[in-house]
Amino acid sequence: MKKLSYFVLLTTITLFASCTNSSNDSSSATSRNVSVYLTDAPIPPNATPWQHYTAVNLDVKGIQYIGKDSVWKAANFTEAVFNIKLLANGDSSLLSKIQIPNGDCIRQIRFILGKNNDVILANGITKPLIIPSRSDSSLVVCVHETIPSTGNYSIMLDFDIPHSVVMDVKGSYYLIPVMRGFVVDATSSIQGYVLPLKLATKVFVVCGSDTIATASDSTRCNYFKLSGFVPGTYTVQFMPFDSARVTYTSVVNVQLGHNTNMGLVKVIR
Repeated sequence: MKKLSYFVLLTTITLFASCTNSSNDSSSATSRNVSVYLTDAPIPPNATPWQHYTAVNLDVKGIQYIGKDSVWKAANFTEAVFNIKLLANGDSSLLSKIQIPNGDCIRQIRFILGKNNDVILANGITKPLIIPSRSDSSLVVCVHETIPSTGNYSIMLDFDIPHSVVMDVKGSYYLIPVMRGFVVDATSSIQGYVLPLKLATKVFVVCGSDTIATASDSTRCNYFKLSGFVPGTYTVQFMPFDSARVTYTSVVNVQLGHNTNMGLVKVIR
């Protein structure tokens, strides 16, 4: 793998997606924009003490992408430090708007990190976030949605803090990135509110052999939101943090272009 100065390759998002003709094709259009966003699932309230972070800061120096020509290109991007912990339950940050030729599509996205990555613990202590300097430090995330060959669209990069930040026996913190990516326009979300409003609850959506999880946000009326689902039927499970079992299960149907709102979900302890 080619080294990029002192920067470290954080992750590669592979878009296993086909470009198809779109019904809203505009013959006068010669290019389209792809918006790239960053979001995250929250830290569970019952995490072990060293997982209670005030901030998880990533120093992003650049973003690159690959289109149909399989050539890496630099995306329009202003260097910035992102506190990933703030981007949860539907909150996101726009990273870049990439202009590509009409009929093209983005197949891969790559982050390039600088050296100023750290975590701030609940006690206020700041710890460096170390990126292992190994050639296998990249991560490939599959995105299976079909991308229309024309029209603007968006890609969401979903960072997973609990599985990405690891503390060793010496108390050092390492970044082992876990991230998934999905095409926003080809997927929908599942959202709602958990009752009682102060009952912090884990929310799981079962997707075949995979499970996507979040935690209700008691500072926002116990709101929860999970995104990136293609049309289909999904099982949603709720487990209060003060319980060792799932106390409520529901089956929801997700339709393209329509976010599924479960409304008020009463979770029994």
